Amino acid sequence: MVEPTAKYKAYRAEIEALLARDLGRNARKDHEFELSLLQRSQFIELNGIVHHYQDVGPQDGEPLVLVHGWNCSAFWWHHIVDPLAAAGYRVILYDLKGHGFSDNDPQQNYTVEGFSLDLLALGNALGLKKQHLAAFSLGAFIILHYAATFPEHVQSLAFFNFSLLAYNKTASAIAPSILSFIFNSLLRPIARRGWWFVPFIYARLVMAKNTPPVNDMKLGTLGVRLCDADAVGVSVKELARQEILEAVPHQMAALKQPVLLVAGDSDPIMHPKGGQQLAALAEKSVFFKVPRCGHLILFELPALVVQILRLHLGASKYEKTS
Repeated sequence: MVEPTAKYKAYRAEIEALLARDLGRNARKDHEFELSLLQRSQFIELNGIVHHYQDVGPQDGEPLVLVHGWNCSAFWWHHIVDPLAAAGYRVILYDLKGHGFSDNDPQQNYTVEGFSLDLLALGNALGLKKQHLAAFSLGAFIILHYAATFPEHVQSLAFFNFSLLAYNKTASAIAPSILSFIFNSLLRPIARRGWWFVPFIYARLVMAKNTPPVNDMKLGTLGVRLCDADAVGVSVKELARQEILEAVPHQMAALKQPVLLVAGDSDPIMHPKGGQQLAALAEKSVFFKVPRCGHLILFELPALVVQILRLHLGASKYEKTS
């Protein structure tokens, strides 16, 4: 058994200390829910780095691996896990290295290829053969690279808030510094002080069309608080690289598995038009544009995400047996 990471131990101690105090009903309910999520946690060493993961549902169910986005954590999927586990899937969610409760990478290998190799190691360690994969934002680059490199391990793919992005030399040179400043110098110190309402306001005004529940935004802020500053910087530079962006359409066109791509019609980051163009490249694809939805679909419309995923997974299962 692998020892929990220091980040996990510190946060669980923090939640348990809060629950030992005299709290209001709503605050106690929120913290008890967080503790219930923490109690599911397991830890595993992948390529020399201890990762936090959870494994929910029947062990003999078809594996569904959920991959979170940039500067996020596995808890962004918390609404999705139990309904799909109840439907018979073995749902596995994990924190990318440097994110959430997973340890930081001293080598700073926060690249798409590095994350993809960790996903391979996770599947091998858990004895998974073919997996369904679902990913959000940055996670989409990871599972696409994984499917292109190790297609024998992939049963189907679902992408949320993913789009075809054209390489722009000027934007690629400027964007990493701007985003690193926003998240590392502005939002992260705010999140670490517990001022969750500031990222909440930012997310509601810029990223979302629906108002997520307060506790969801607190969990989202946790990802900002715990993410390695180097992971923010390295990953955003990686996603701005010409080689990475220009590989995406070729990787999508090579897929033979069923593909689902879900876009928010008001996503300011991954535009739906680019998502539709990307989905059209895959041999077996379904594109779904969600009305009045921004970039944070996992928190904005989680019940819809569950419904869409169940339909997608059911169709994939039919194709497998037909």
